[in-house]
Amino acid sequence: MWQKIPPLRCLKAFDAVVRHNSITRAASEENVSQSAISQSISQLEDMLQTRLLDRSLRPAMLTEQGKAFHRVVSEAFGRVAMETDELRAINRGTKKTITISCNLGFATYWLMPRLSAYGLLYPDITLNVMTTYQGAAELRSGVDIALRFGDGQWPDGVGDLLFQEVLIPTCSQNFLQRNGPLEGPESIVRQNLIYVDVSDPSWPDWTTYFESLGVTSPSRSKGSHFSNYVQAVQATLADEGIMLGWRSVVGDLVSNQQLVVAVDAPVKLTSGYHVLVSRQSKTKKATIDFVAWLRKIASEEAEISTGHCMRL
Repeated sequence: MWQKIPPLRCLKAFDAVVRHNSITRAASEENVSQSAISQSISQLEDMLQTRLLDRSLRPAMLTEQGKAFHRVVSEAFGRVAMETDELRAINRGTKKTITISCNLGFATYWLMPRLSAYGLLYPDITLNVMTTYQGAAELRSGVDIALRFGDGQWPDGVGDLLFQEVLIPTCSQNFLQRNGPLEGPESIVRQNLIYVDVSDPSWPDWTTYFESLGVTSPSRSKGSHFSNYVQAVQATLADEGIMLGWRSVVGDLVSNQQLVVAVDAPVKLTSGYHVLVSRQSKTKKATIDFVAWLRKIASEEAEISTGHCMRL
């Protein structure tokens, strides 16, 4: 079995490059040279006999094979980390653990910034967050809670709605100053639009947004494309174009003025983020308390948004 597994340094280098969308930042994280990171990626590609990165693009983007392989790597590393924490908690005999599964964008921009507040209220609880690169978060063995976007109906369970999603075009202040003023959704059709390419056709995108407002959608070939929301947000912050913001992803960034609303034309979806609890965790007090805390936070933020006439 071990002969079939790539060297750990190659897998770590690959994961770091994907997470940072940068060889330079990956090298800094791993405390090695950029050439060492590049060599590790090349060695991994040689072993797999496939290209993981499309180097003809700037920055280099994942190929379809790269996307699929990173999902496996990310989930494998996440499972090892989760089991390690579980064993440590058991051996210490002091902490209870909740494992949460959600997609990368939701974890980065909505969930993680709020967990410090939870830690102050429940210092005896350890939270493990497992992220999926794309698609629905898994509710598999070892996962207590899955936070998923959709209509709430899945083969493995029915979700409890946390909040409905809202779509609104967002960009940096610099981009708006250079290209504005923009008035109405028709005015952004000719701008550089930032796309997130996902494999799930049910996830809303720019086509969904424009069709909801009765506007002809531009060709996808003219925009900038990324493989996940973290990369898309970074490109938007770097003044590269207009991103279709989801409230969960850009709400805080708009509130603290890192991003601005490009045009005030929101689209409220009938779908949203839901909480699914695994069968074995439904009666765990720690899980019940965490779900109650999530719902309280979501409800309070909805009231604040309404009070300030925010439409994200």
